[in-house]
Amino acid sequence: MTESPKFSVIMPLHREHERLSRIRSRVHSAGSPLELLIVLNDESLIGRIRAERPNEHIVVCQRPGRGYALASGVSEAKGEISVVLHGDTMLPVGWDSAILRALSDARVVGGGFHSVFDKSSRYLDFLVRLSNLLVIMRQGMWGDRAIFARTALLRDCAEALDVPLFEDVRLSKALGRRGKLVLLDQTVVTSADHFWKNGPFTQSMRILKARTWYALGGDPQKIYDYYYSRQTRQDRDKHGKGLSE
Repeated sequence: MTESPKFSVIMPLHREHERLSRIRSRVHSAGSPLELLIVLNDESLIGRIRAERPNEHIVVCQRPGRGYALASGVSEAKGEISVVLHGDTMLPVGWDSAILRALSDARVVGGGFHSVFDKSSRYLDFLVRLSNLLVIMRQGMWGDRAIFARTALLRDCAEALDVPLFEDVRLSKALGRRGKLVLLDQTVVTSADHFWKNGPFTQSMRILKARTWYALGGDPQKIYDYYYSRQTRQDRDKHGKGLSE
């Protein structure tokens, strides 16, 4: 009899990152039974990205946008605990044990990890420190931090995911209303590609504009169309690192 998964790792995928194979291997390094749900959110990936292990499953989401992709993954998840992992983010060694320790506290409903970029500069290092501070102060988890929560609770928060972007902002608020969110000491490593390609300051300003627009009540679909149309013209990359994190 196949052992039921303890974890469902949900990976909304917009593009094939060069580190994807290593990222998948790190997921499978866990000591706990798990499933990896790779949610394809771009039709160009269909047929190119395939399940490589019996506990990997491909889910296709026809609606563009990471929130919709995440919702598709959550609906298919069979694990007791779900982890949202971006396709360019590397989990730390022992990630499953760290999550289990955190959730052993009944007050904790979920959380995320500290985050660093895979490339370093004074400006990017400053952004990391600022991001960590904001997460601690606001108790909100951004998407590049491998947000985790009990799967049943994520399903209860499904309405928060019904957007093309900023699903992490909405999900953090929804989870925070139900209990305590924690920032784990362990660190995930996420890609700095967009900061490197577009210029760190330019990319930061684009993210700030989108987030401010949303905070002022902007329509997530209009913000999505604005941001990704520009991103596509620049480098055909739909990942938009940092926008919804």
